[in-house]
Amino acid sequence: MSRKAKKKILMFAPETNYGVDPIAGGSEPSFILGREFSIVPQAGESLALDYDTGELGNSPEIMTECYVEVEFGIDFASKQLTAEGTIGEPAPWSPLLDSCLRKTVTEENKTRYLINDTSSDSLTLYYYQSGTLHKVTGARGTVALSLQAKQFPTLKFKFTGLHSVPESAEHPTPDFSHYQTPLKVGVENSAFTIDGTPHKMVSLEIDQANSVIHQEYVGHEEVMITDFAPTATLIMEAPDLNTLDPFALAKAGKEHTIAFTNGPIGNQIGWQSQKVQFGRPSYADQDGTQTYSIPLRLIGGSDEIFNC
Repeated sequence: MSRKAKKKILMFAPETNYGVDPIAGGSEPSFILGREFSIVPQAGESLALDYDTGELGNSPEIMTECYVEVEFGIDFASKQLTAEGTIGEPAPWSPLLDSCLRKTVTEENKTRYLINDTSSDSLTLYYYQSGTLHKVTGARGTVALSLQAKQFPTLKFKFTGLHSVPESAEHPTPDFSHYQTPLKVGVENSAFTIDGTPHKMVSLEIDQANSVIHQEYVGHEEVMITDFAPTATLIMEAPDLNTLDPFALAKAGKEHTIAFTNGPIGNQIGWQSQKVQFGRPSYADQDGTQTYSIPLRLIGGSDEIFNC
């Protein structure tokens, strides 16, 4: 019988010791309710032997590096408040952000996900693909946030981890009960401001752009995050220049505050940064309406926050 490509399940558990599988050690894994699961089971470099044999054509190659890459998207949706008016627990995807150079800070009525450039958190991922299990230990990654009108807010993850030999395995029965139904980006749920002034946003794409490397030498193998350089692109309806002049903002090079929220209190997510430079805008078109496409430069990164 043919194997079904849609048969995909992904689960994870935070690691206590780097590269040591906590699921095999008895830790309870968390299932990922997401979209567009994909895996590169054997990423890395190969090296050709290239002997001088007197013959033309290719020589054999030897795999000199082998690691795994896993990508997927998750709805950026909050947990409801408890009956007492406080949040019950962080969102089920919180440990994923913790392994992307962030830290989870829980307050009375919200959870914040802040940049943490000293983070050493890592994950083990179990990726089930139509009867085959790929165990990926020591995984660290990067994340992007996609906010588009009439779409669901989405966190897009890309993890790199250590390779294990794939094995045949029965799929577990997933539990997605901890996940919240998302609210679409649009006029009913969303707000977008520049320096506190509301504007009409078409989309906002934010990429944390972590530098994730697979490092291997004698006695050492690790996936490391060595830097990050966050960027963003804003598409917005073009107001009168007296209301907002993006050309002047780009030329001045000053830092501005941008904030986005989606949903009511108790089921609200958001993103904000107080150190945003406007890049050189270009004209765009949204259903015949004049828009701007504006590259944004996020300075530093320590004040750039996901709210939930």
